[in-house]
Amino acid sequence: MIVTKKYIRDLRGKSFLDISVETEKRIFERFGKEPEPDENGHIYAYTEQDIWQQIRKMIRN
Repeated sequence: MIVTKKYIRDLRGKSFLDISVETEKRIFERFGKEPEPDENGHIYAYTEQDIWQQIRKMIRN
């Protein structure tokens, strides 16, 4: 799963979070594309819970 503009828009609407433009850019930088495989070739995929928890942490800081 990756974050899209629609995901952010829905998140703002459903959770009433105040996501600034700067935070939105950081979210897209981190979760806007699939993660690279690690040095052993293992592919990791973000879950919705992973993304939600990391966004929550970004907003708090």
